Amino acid sequence: MIGKIRKGDTFGGLARYLTKDGRGRVLAFDNLSSDSAAAAASEMAIAAATSRRTQKPVLHLSISYAEGEQATSEQMREDARRSLKALGLRGHQAVIVAHDDTDHVHVHVMANRVGPDGRATSDSQSYSRVEGTFRKIEGERGWTPVPGRNAALPATGLRMTGHRKSRDPKQHQVPNRVRRSLLTAGSWGELHQGVRSAGWRLEVVQKGRGSGVLLIGPNGERVAAGKVDREATLTKLRRRLGRDPETRKRTLAEIAQSRSKVPGCASLSAGYVLAAALRPMLIGGLTRTRRSGPRLPGLPCL
Repeated sequence: MIGKIRKGDTFGGLARYLTKDGRGRVLAFDNLSSDSAAAAASEMAIAAATSRRTQKPVLHLSISYAEGEQATSEQMREDARRSLKALGLRGHQAVIVAHDDTDHVHVHVMANRVGPDGRATSDSQSYSRVEGTFRKIEGERGWTPVPGRNAALPATGLRMTGHRKSRDPKQHQVPNRVRRSLLTAGSWGELHQGVRSAGWRLEVVQKGRGSGVLLIGPNGERVAAGKVDREATLTKLRRRLGRDPETRKRTLAEIAQSRSKVPGCASLSAGYVLAAALRPMLIGGLTRTRRSGPRLPGLPCL
């Protein structure tokens, strides 16, 4: 058994997805008065509105069964409810829908994270709790346990480690040369060169929580390096290679360009900007002035 958990903000959209073209068999409406997925979505949205702080009240849990695991409708209902109980969602509104449109039977659960008391249940350690439930169910039914990263196998007490055993269908693909460069490059220069040799380019994006390493392909493909391999996230690359000098140059150039648009600053060059940024470090300390950061005397625009 394998589970996936997602959070969202629209019950109606998920309900339409689960029952589109009549592909879903509704197995249960838990703690709901509705008799259709669409009506249940509206009922759940009204209940979720009682919590003003909760931005994502929708919990979408999918449970997939391995080949040879022929779960009955009653078993799927039971598995969904046991999983909800493990997540602390017992007593919450939920719609359980079975899908038979793929090679392997699977069941979806649309649940309201906001309970009858108007409070949202925490989703902390959700994968560990769900996988632990799956291991118990597999043991009870004599099914082969599926190795997971969050819950230990009952027989060995071990978790899955290292790379995935099988390819994630959503895993982004890049040329092998690009992947090797991400994992083996000894410097940022070597990394950039290796990526370019495959016709791709690498860009470090720094936007707060959206920061990361972006791989851009010859046909406009845009792939996050961390999606190619977890060892290629921005944090781990910086830990291994340090800061990217090309990113620093690009940042300074952008600063110079923005300053040049300010009246009285058109004559400033990137060299002055660089001097302004480095001067406090050269004199042995970092001088801060309100929100404007380091200033270089004589350069009022900085």
